[in-house]
Amino acid sequence: MSETLTLDGRVPDPGEVAFPHGRYGRRRKPRRSRPLVAAALTLAVVIVGGAASWRLHEQYGHGDYTTNLLAFDDSVPGQVDITFEVYKPEGEGAVCRVRSRDMSGAEIGAAEVPIPADSSTRVVETHTLPVTGEPNTGEVQRCRKAD
Repeated sequence: MSETLTLDGRVPDPGEVAFPHGRYGRRRKPRRSRPLVAAALTLAVVIVGGAASWRLHEQYGHGDYTTNLLAFDDSVPGQVDITFEVYKPEGEGAVCRVRSRDMSGAEIGAAEVPIPADSSTRVVETHTLPVTGEPNTGEVQRCRKAD
């Protein structure tokens, strides 16, 4: 009759887990943890992520053309009056895309609104947008430099 031995070759105590000799290969000792390596890698990932975020913010984050929706009026059937302000560089024109959506979120009207080039940096514009349904919103999606 063969005895089951522990990995170190001794007879196991009752209740101790023992594996049959040679059946599961050699058991490895657990590796010691390396908290400094983990901390250094975490710090490196945070620094690289922060640098990438800063670079992308500088490249795309704050533009020269910003907008604020001031009001929209959908009281007249078939149209929406959208009032918005545009901040732009002095002496340059802009093109802003406005739209209206219905209660389900479907776009029912959209237009590109030209903003004239003048000496002001803030322009308030009201655009009457024709719509094909019952409007729920009036929005300014974006403004960009005029071509």
